[in-house]
Amino acid sequence: MAEAIRNNLEELNSIFRFHRLFESGTSFTDVLDIKRFMAVPEDSFDPLLLSAVFGGAITYGIPTTFECINNPYYLLLYIEKGDVLIKSEESMLLKEKSMALFKPGVNFRFDTRSTPCFFHLFLLTGEPLRLYIQKPMEVIELKERHANAQLSYLQRLMLRQGADSGILRSRLLTDILTEAYLAVADTKVPSATPGIPAHIQDMKAILDTEYNSFLTLDNLEERLFVSKYRLCRQFKNYYGHSPLQYLNNLRIEQAKTLLEQTDISVNAVGCDVGIPNTSHFIKLFKRETTLTPAEYRKKKSS
Repeated sequence: MAEAIRNNLEELNSIFRFHRLFESGTSFTDVLDIKRFMAVPEDSFDPLLLSAVFGGAITYGIPTTFECINNPYYLLLYIEKGDVLIKSEESMLLKEKSMALFKPGVNFRFDTRSTPCFFHLFLLTGEPLRLYIQKPMEVIELKERHANAQLSYLQRLMLRQGADSGILRSRLLTDILTEAYLAVADTKVPSATPGIPAHIQDMKAILDTEYNSFLTLDNLEERLFVSKYRLCRQFKNYYGHSPLQYLNNLRIEQAKTLLEQTDISVNAVGCDVGIPNTSHFIKLFKRETTLTPAEYRKKKSS
């Protein structure tokens, strides 16, 4: 065990080298909190799974610079607090809630631009990574507050041992990288309605055409491959209502049409617009119109 730890530290120190910190001769791992930055306790990794070889959270309280040299792994860097300047073939400023993804072999310099600086750094392996990272370096603005929670959970999973540990880490990494990939795609794919992301337009189309079906945020998340938190926030930003408010308004408008133009029962109207619980339908209809469905029908027919 001691030899394995020593080998891990040596490998990290061969990849990351301080430019200046405290005093000359300080190595990268000398200032790491080993409770928050660790190696996965495995001798080998399944190439078909996404895996974190090293990783965790790092905090610098003073201006710090280190270099990444000849890194054989993919690298994920997420800035939770502070600003960081990345210098490679071109310079990139990473602000809070920004993520940077690097291909193996990309050399760069890391400079803190504000302190304290708190960030997550993971060295990754696995064949599926080439699907997510196409350029040598990709910078993504992530506004989701749960990104840091996901990475903290990944850190805890790195300590877990057992038959399912590799699968759990791979699943979480897939979620994180898919979110990052879609965030980049939002800025690149032309939208049918300028300014509105394609997945939000797709979501609205689903609500508009399937309002009479059983729809939940979990269901929409699975269909659109975007987190429900992101869907809710973006939908409200672009359309002024939460997805649930928009869906309820649409259902009530359709119910009004059925009440005016048909003589089917109130229960049947509720079922036809996707609200099979009659008492809930009546309560919702009255909340939106100040009338019960029966009162509304009577008023419109008089």
